[in-house]
Amino acid sequence: MKLIVAVDENWGIGKEGDLLTSIPDDMRFFRETTQRHVLVMGSKTLRSFKNARPLPGRLNIVLTRSEAAFPGAVACRSVEQALELLKSFDTDDIMVIGGGMIYRRLLPYCSKAYITKMRFNGSADTFMTNLDELDSWKITAESELKEYEGMTYSFTEYENSDIKAIDFTGACPDMSEYFKTKKFIDLPAGEGLYKPEVTNELEAKLSAYFYPLKDGFSAADVDEYLMNNKGSTLEDYLKAQGLIAAEEDITALTGASANSIRVEKENLQTILDGIKK
Repeated sequence: MKLIVAVDENWGIGKEGDLLTSIPDDMRFFRETTQRHVLVMGSKTLRSFKNARPLPGRLNIVLTRSEAAFPGAVACRSVEQALELLKSFDTDDIMVIGGGMIYRRLLPYCSKAYITKMRFNGSADTFMTNLDELDSWKITAESELKEYEGMTYSFTEYENSDIKAIDFTGACPDMSEYFKTKKFIDLPAGEGLYKPEVTNELEAKLSAYFYPLKDGFSAADVDEYLMNNKGSTLEDYLKAQGLIAAEEDITALTGASANSIRVEKENLQTILDGIKK
């Protein structure tokens, strides 16, 4: 797995639950680097996002002591529980994004780190481990110095020569496909949309397609999955529970073809209301 973080000159990463500063270039780099990845974070990091909602286009795994579910995300009670889930994914598709404790606990399992080094003192109260002080971590790439509002920074890549092994299986290679931002889907035109033999299942699949993990997957759900579903992948399990759906699932159910209508995401509720009638 990999990690990504922006640090100040003391390897500080945050203050009072927020970032030290926001650099548009760094935000863009974070967005592009993590898109369609499995993200691992603490609950404070999740709550720091806009509207405290998971990042779109990514599978968000949240470490929390809370019993509550996090809408749109998978909750785990411990690092150990998260690692059990992460075994299903390709290690290169997993990205650790904070906060401080999560970075420290998962650092030994990471093969690469994307560090945005900011040349200033942010008076941080939360810190990332200084990779320059660890023998196993070496800089492999660094950009030229950039500047934003008088502050200089650079994008730096580190690689770890002493990675703590996890038995990754890669059993869910296409998992993040379900979490990319979806804007529309093709459905049968006219009466074909309301075939009685498919309406109930169609309603569930449409919701799971546009709003995967809408109500969240709690730590208790993760417990149940890990304990009783060793024969199925997390992807298979979530599909069976109606928590995610693929476009091909809906197409197979409805027989959508050239004779179809394009449903915009914002019109989904209207379609669902029509199906219910």
